[in-house]
Amino acid sequence: METTKKVYDFAFDKVRDQVASALRRHENKGTVADVVGLSGLPRYQVETVLPAVVSECRGQMAVTESGEILYKFPQGVSNPERSLGKKLLKAAGKVLKALFKAWIVVMLVGYFVLFVAVLVIALLVSIAMSFAKRDDRDDSGGGIFGFFLVTRVMEFFLLLWLYSGDPYERKQKKKKPLHKAVFEFVFGVEDKPEVRAKMERKAFVSLVRRNKGTVSLEELMALTGKGRAEADAFVSRLMLEFDGEPRVTDAGTLNFFFPGLLKTSGTPERPYILLDREPIPFTRNPAKTNNWIIFLNGFNIVLGVYFLAFGLQGFQTVQAVHDPLSMVYLITVLVLATFGHLSEAAANGWITGVLGVVPVIYSAFFFGVPLVRYIRERAKNLKIRIDNFRRKLVAAVLDRPTEIRLDQIEPDSERNAPGKPGPQRAALKEALLRDLAGERSVEVKSSQPLVFAVPDLEREKRDLDEVRKNTDLSKLEIGKIVFDTEDRLE
Repeated sequence: METTKKVYDFAFDKVRDQVASALRRHENKGTVADVVGLSGLPRYQVETVLPAVVSECRGQMAVTESGEILYKFPQGVSNPERSLGKKLLKAAGKVLKALFKAWIVVMLVGYFVLFVAVLVIALLVSIAMSFAKRDDRDDSGGGIFGFFLVTRVMEFFLLLWLYSGDPYERKQKKKKPLHKAVFEFVFGVEDKPEVRAKMERKAFVSLVRRNKGTVSLEELMALTGKGRAEADAFVSRLMLEFDGEPRVTDAGTLNFFFPGLLKTSGTPERPYILLDREPIPFTRNPAKTNNWIIFLNGFNIVLGVYFLAFGLQGFQTVQAVHDPLSMVYLITVLVLATFGHLSEAAANGWITGVLGVVPVIYSAFFFGVPLVRYIRERAKNLKIRIDNFRRKLVAAVLDRPTEIRLDQIEPDSERNAPGKPGPQRAALKEALLRDLAGERSVEVKSSQPLVFAVPDLEREKRDLDEVRKNTDLSKLEIGKIVFDTEDRLE
């Protein structure tokens, strides 16, 4: 017997694509009825997937005079993250990133070991040459240079052991593996925006319940630190996620009502405190670990420049000058030419490329990636600090909308201290105030001291207080239990 598939049993992704296609054909906007008419899909399916379409495609909502919700997509009904090209680039990026991570560790440690081995071999050969020709005054400089290098390398390995810490402590302490520390030094700390998003939603639900289900856009800005445009898009998503509805009072105050969040069986909970967002750290590695990573790469780049500089001059030219500093280079070329059965010119070419060009380019790239990341993260951290400070400023303004003293609103920690103190921060404060005001007029009540006022915010504040005062929560109570399966089991 053939069974009929129910409307609530459907392929979510397929229906989402059909809804998106219908909205694109309808000039990137439409109501639920429009989508149903264009797609032929059941209303239940359309209403179920629309929140996902709005969230993924950065949609917005508007309410018509009849109370119908109009879904709008100013940037088009497309999700850049779901495009085939984006998926391929993302997949390729993951593979390349994994290969690059493995490559940088192998190169960093491998070249360090290789350069140390080259130095040791050069030293041994230099010592042997010094003893063989110790009576030759012309080579006395080589002997001195060989002895000098021997002592320096011995000192280096001694310091390397001493600064690596006590062996017992190394066993007792669980340190981050080298490869993970290197990854973090180059690529930084993994950002997890979903964690912050969850915290913001928990704080939002707490705010809604404290305010009898009603919040304003400005209160949402004070809660999250988002700018007006960002907060407007955010509240649109929240209305979809929590079944909220926009309302306009008789006095013209826009607010958002979330009755579903008030239907709780628990007792009133403590307010959820949303802390300021932490700026992105460069790494979470210990300073000592970062210093060792910098040392390893610095060592490689110094030796790479050394071999590159002498290699570009050519073996014969460097040999003719007979500079003691070039002895390691000269010995390396001779050893490679002897054991590799190569000419001195060919050995010089190999050394210039393998010990010069490659490590120099790699080391520059190794330092270049974190440098670019640092510049980008500075911009992100500035926005984080601005948003953190906006929370403080907006809360202060909403507390006294007609007596706004921006000079008295100051950061209280490094997390909410954007820009430099003085004219730069003063200009930022005024810009944040005008963003909060939106289309409302900002008045200057006094110039000495400078006092601003936004009268419309004061009026809207009183209006919202009246709305909350007149909200009848008894209609939103879940009431007493009239039926319980546990009673039946007894």
